[in-house]
Amino acid sequence: MRSHPAVVQALRPFVDRLATHIGNATTVRLAPEGLAAWSDQQQVLQGREAWETAQDWIDRVNPRFSFEVTERYLMARSYTDADVAAAKARREAIRQHLDTVLPAGAVLCLPTTPAPAPLRGERISARRDLRARISMLTCIAGTTGRPQINLPLAVVGGLPVGLSLLGARGADEVLLACARDLAQG
Repeated sequence: MRSHPAVVQALRPFVDRLATHIGNATTVRLAPEGLAAWSDQQQVLQGREAWETAQDWIDRVNPRFSFEVTERYLMARSYTDADVAAAKARREAIRQHLDTVLPAGAVLCLPTTPAPAPLRGERISARRDLRARISMLTCIAGTTGRPQINLPLAVVGGLPVGLSLLGARGADEVLLACARDLAQG
């Protein structure tokens, strides 16, 4: 997945500054199979958990949800035990892969979203693709159990864009120090 070139350009000075601070920079292909596969496994696991948590309440109360929320619960309800088992196995493989890509002391920089913030009131059909692309970037920390910080550092076309810093497990303080350094400029 590629981020919008204007987002990459707006965030580049901050990535360069962090690389100078850390003293080393390497570009890696994070997910050779594509981030969509990472996002897909998280959607299954999150969906199943959300459905199991809310199912009784939904049946009892019959609440009114937006189209998007209803759609997600319907999808979550359809996941089988085999789907969940496959997603758990995939999650473990992703975690092991990231252990090799992101060792202790390393910080991964990536756009928080692939494009500037969506406009309020955008049509559902216009948001669908962007939401899927955002999930590809935002699923990494939750899938791998690593700390992540979003820093809203830049603006593209008058809309905010953020830089995410992702660290090794337990590297919360390292990320906070990096965030402080970037924020202080």
